[in-house]
Amino acid sequence: MRVITNCKIVTPDEIIEDKALAFDGRISGIVSSIPGDATVINAGGGYVLPGFVDIHVHGGGGYDFLDSAPEAISNILKTHAKHGTTSLLATTLTCPDEILCRGIEAVGNAVQSGVEGGSELLGIHLEGPYFSSAAKGAQAITEQKLPDLDELENWRRLSKNHIVRIDAAPELPEMDVLAKWAKDNGVLASIGHSGANAETAIEYLGKGFTHITHLYCSTTTEHKEGQVVHGGIIEAAYLCDDFTVELIGDGKHIPKETMLLCFKIKGASKTALITDAMRAAGTDVQRSVLGESETGTPVMIEDGVAKLLDRSSFAGSVATMDVCFKTALRYGVPICDAAKSCSLTPAGIIGVADRKGSLEPGKDADILIFDSEFNLKKVFVRGNEIV
Repeated sequence: MRVITNCKIVTPDEIIEDKALAFDGRISGIVSSIPGDATVINAGGGYVLPGFVDIHVHGGGGYDFLDSAPEAISNILKTHAKHGTTSLLATTLTCPDEILCRGIEAVGNAVQSGVEGGSELLGIHLEGPYFSSAAKGAQAITEQKLPDLDELENWRRLSKNHIVRIDAAPELPEMDVLAKWAKDNGVLASIGHSGANAETAIEYLGKGFTHITHLYCSTTTEHKEGQVVHGGIIEAAYLCDDFTVELIGDGKHIPKETMLLCFKIKGASKTALITDAMRAAGTDVQRSVLGESETGTPVMIEDGVAKLLDRSSFAGSVATMDVCFKTALRYGVPICDAAKSCSLTPAGIIGVADRKGSLEPGKDADILIFDSEFNLKKVFVRGNEIV
């Protein structure tokens, strides 16, 4: 048994002082007295938070999940763990079929066998490839691809049933095929890289698309179709309580006012912060590649964000989740709400809040210790100290 003392414990609703957090591999509870045989960890008056859950991350430490090698996956997990991410989804992107299949299989094997020494790998997030070319962002869409049941089933088999989430543009033909497949297999369906209007977004909410991928980035707002004005995905997200959303929290993709507006309307319980980190996260390189190392898209790192070489689009972030958390604090989001959006809310969105996202008894001991200035000092993943 270990006990963290001299700390401020951050819960979803309040900050608890003058108590301690007891844990082993799981959270034992918030306690008033210290057991005599416990190992004491003095937090020095700092903050204790639940580990961050990143549900949209492509890579880090110089690697991308589509590199597929065990060492690449291990290094990504170690890189993000050092910055407070105790569990994550491995995110893919639009790329040649053979590279996508190889990446899905490699990550599925890693989930199945387990990878020690870093963030816990929770499953696979397919960002595409069923996207609109009109809202591609940095996705390498040369030809619009439509959902195909045989292809979806092949990916599921390759993943060993570890696909947790898939993003798609609901306005494309055959999207009902994907909606039914996702529902039948317990996969979170999210609207992303889409030119859909509000009517279509709300229609597909009814068919099981319950999440919005990086709101404000490759999502529509009020616009004209012909001479008729329509709302967009953003308006649908705000109107419909059943939509959850995610914001890239690097301080580059989303301005302060936009983040605060989203928290005001959707609230912390419906708003997850993500990194959308690419391979350059956790490094100091100025040139990198989005996607697989040999076939991906060349990018530059400029002003703290990845960009296409022609500067026509951002190309993912180079942030880690501690940056997202501190960005929210700097913008004025209250501590409990910022922590919730980095932990409990994303855990709930992907269905793991029964064991992740808060410091409740029985949950995995995914714990962060920050000092009073919110500098990260210690990271525990299921009770194992990483940093």
